[in-house]
This record gives sequence, structure tokens and C-alpha cells, in this order.
Amino acid sequence: MDKIACSVNSLYERYPYPSLPIRNENDLSHKLHANIMSKILKTAGIDQSSLQGKDIMDAGCGTGEKSCYFAYHGAKVTSIDLSCSSLAKGKKLADTFGLKVDFNRCDIKDFKTQKKFDHIFCLGVLHHTNDPYGRFCIISDMCKPGGTITIGLYNSYGRFVHRAKRAWIQLNAGEDIEKRMEFVERTIYGRKFKNTHEQTYAADKYANPYESYHTINEVIEWFNKNNITYTGLYPYSDIGVFQSFLTQLKWLKSRNGFFIISGRKN
Repeated sequence: MDKIACSVNSLYERYPYPSLPIRNENDLSHKLHANIMSKILKTAGIDQSSLQGKDIMDAGCGTGEKSCYFAYHGAKVTSIDLSCSSLAKGKKLADTFGLKVDFNRCDIKDFKTQKKFDHIFCLGVLHHTNDPYGRFCIISDMCKPGGTITIGLYNSYGRFVHRAKRAWIQLNAGEDIEKRMEFVERTIYGRKFKNTHEQTYAADKYANPYESYHTINEVIEWFNKNNITYTGLYPYSDIGVFQSFLTQLKWLKSRNGFFIISGRKN
């Protein structure tokens, strides 16, 4: 495990992310779908009903909510993550609903399989690694021809203001994760964290030791180099990928720091 992976993993071992409050089947299927999964699937041009029987990889699955969502809708799911704490929560969630998910503790760059996947999801992961494009190439090689790959990254424009805030936190609290969390709780929230999900959200957003930033055009270049055709983008998909500079400026104005983009393997 490289230095960046070690430091990032130390955060997620203490604060397994996202630790969503999934209490029942309605939370897992309907609420999760309405809140985010419908948007993710739409970028890839697929829907809930088409997941049945598909081979899906969740690369960087965190606490496993997406993995369990896919399994709940009949997919054969392979999930990988570095954090033991996150994987433990994912396995517990799968067991709670009687779902079969193949959880693996592994870095993307070290994962070995002969399987090719119909759909690959890698959301909020690559920008916490020392080589986002290299790991993207690895997972794209695991995608079947005609299959889809969906990634989520921090936007160079939309994350601009937040980057300044992270620098301010580092200046005042240093590199220690717990000191940064105490500072965030005191100065940004102004109160104790309400619950585990809020705490893990704050840790991921403000205390993560490493993150990188990317543009739509950059990812389109990744797609082109790996024989992948763009299919969709969230948010602001109405503007379209060929006007992506305008999209980036719109993100800067709204301070939306995260984008999801999908493509289909040729």
C-alpha cells in the first residue's frame, strides 16, 4: 500500500464512509434510488429493472450501500475496498437483507480477476489515489464490450472554494485527523455531530488527507484512450459534454464539487 493509500485508509478505518442510515428495504431500494442511484444509473443509460443477472463491480464500495442496492435488484456483485471497517459494515448490511455480495479487501491496482463486468461503478474513489488515470485503466480493462463504466470525481472548478476551506483547516489543525475533526466540529458545525452519518460525511469532506481534482474534458480523454464512448453526465447533463467548459463554469458558480460521468465500452 503506497503512502497516499495508507493515509486515506487511516481516515476510513476510523470513519467508514458513507454509513448511510439504511434501516429497512424501503431505505435500501426506494429511498436510495430516489436520492442518488437513479441519477447514477441514468448517466450510464441503464435502469433498475435491467440490473437482474448482470455482473457488476463496485470499485471502492465503502460501507456497501450501492453494492447491496445492486444485489437487491438481482445483480451478481463484486465489491472491493481497502478499509476493513467499511467492509465490515458492508457485510453486515448484506447479511441483514440476506444479500450475496462478494466483498474483497484490495486496492484497485492489486485486484486480480478473470471476470469481465457488465457494469463498473467507481464513485468518489479515484481522486483519493496517487494515480487516478492508472486505476481507471485497470477497471476499464475489466469491462465487457458493450458494458458501462461510471466514475465519480471531484470537479476542478466546483471544488475551488472548498479547496480554500481545506487549506484553512489544515493551517489551523494540521494533518492529524482527530484534530481536524475537532476543529471542523467547533468552527464549521458549531456543535457536536448529530449522528454517525453526519460525522463520517464531515470526515470525508474536511479531514481526508488527500484528494485530486478533475475536469470533464480530462475524463473524456480517458474514455477516448480506453475505447469508451461517453453516455451521460450528472449534474447539468442538459448542457452536454461538448459544451463542457460552460458546464465547469456553472459548477464554479454553484460550488457543486462532485460529478458523475459514464461511458460504454466499444
